[in-house]
Amino acid sequence: MSTAAPPSRAGSAGRPLSRLAVLVVDDFANMRATLREMLLTSGFEDIDLARDGVDALDKLERRRYDIVLCDYNLGDGPDGQQVLDRAREQGWVGPATVFVMVTAENSNEMVMGALESGPDAYLSKPFNRELLVVRLQRALRRRDPLRTLDQHWRRGDFGQARAEAERMLEAGEGRAADLQRLRSDLALAEGEPAVAAEAARAVTGETTPPWAQARLGEVAEVEGNLAAAEEAYRAAIAATPYYMPAHDRLAFVLERTGREREALDVLVAAAERSPKSLARQRALGRLALAQGEYERAARAWRHAMALATQMQIPHPGDMAYQLEALIARGATREARTKLQILESDYRGHPEVAWWVVVTRLRLLLAGVAVDRAGLLGQLDAAMAAGSPPPALGEVLPELLEQAGEGERARSLRTSNGGPGET
Repeated sequence: MSTAAPPSRAGSAGRPLSRLAVLVVDDFANMRATLREMLLTSGFEDIDLARDGVDALDKLERRRYDIVLCDYNLGDGPDGQQVLDRAREQGWVGPATVFVMVTAENSNEMVMGALESGPDAYLSKPFNRELLVVRLQRALRRRDPLRTLDQHWRRGDFGQARAEAERMLEAGEGRAADLQRLRSDLALAEGEPAVAAEAARAVTGETTPPWAQARLGEVAEVEGNLAAAEEAYRAAIAATPYYMPAHDRLAFVLERTGREREALDVLVAAAERSPKSLARQRALGRLALAQGEYERAARAWRHAMALATQMQIPHPGDMAYQLEALIARGATREARTKLQILESDYRGHPEVAWWVVVTRLRLLLAGVAVDRAGLLGQLDAAMAAGSPPPALGEVLPELLEQAGEGERARSLRTSNGGPGET
């Protein structure tokens, strides 16, 4: 029998646990029930349950929660890392929300994913009620003081949110490092890089957090000083190798300065360390294509397809780029077969016709027998319905010119706002 003292039924700042809204996310009904019982017997009363990542995101979109207790592995669909990333991206998880990741795994991919997403706490199964509540109360003490700031942030009033962060810093309320980070984030979003840099420098010292070092790189980028940005990102990586955003930003700077090969090497290493970033896999696939590493490109785009599907945001461009890599390395038969999958699996997506046209043009230029009249008819229908996606704004006219369709290429450029015939 446990002799541990029962956990306090008060949250941070004296708020009763019964007043806190909690979302429990787990794909096993028994585990959802167990976690709910642990919470109920600890004083929580307002508890919602989500059976998977899609259900969790739906609930997060509809309601504000004080605490999210989310399993890492959620079966098919988004996993815990993707739920947290998506919820933050959409503004459904704010500065005052406590997000706790729960897992029975300790694989390198999972650990790196958890570190990259940065939940407030990380619980390894099995755990008891006392440990759960201690972790929650510790996280609440850190997040609860941000409630007023959170309200402004959720309304999109970033100026007021920043003013509240600055007031709290002056009054000595909350955790200074968290407030400076929020202040820096908000200032950068508002187009005030000098303030963003000042907030980052306020937390530098013997143990500078990696976000602060990387933020100095972002500010240098905004100011056009790419050499300083590169230096800052490299310093962040040297101090904290697992801080993956610094790898991504470094690769971007290297590409902007004409060092695509170095940028590709950075992304290859980053994707090996933490492979579950959709944006990273797409960037890796794009650079590998540009560098003629078609096998690597095909793998990256295949991984991107899987991640996008898992996150419930599939895009035909991911598969079209994979087919581009296959065509470029001569696997045209495989590309033709997969083109049918592109047409069927992404049917209904507003951009699918454009990506199919581009892929057929690539096959035509590679010497594959393609129904040219049908291809051009599909292109004309797409042009009549609207403009191509931005990613194809320059590529499609170039392919048309190579195929001897200069008039259509000029028409596309003119409709996109570019120069017509010169």
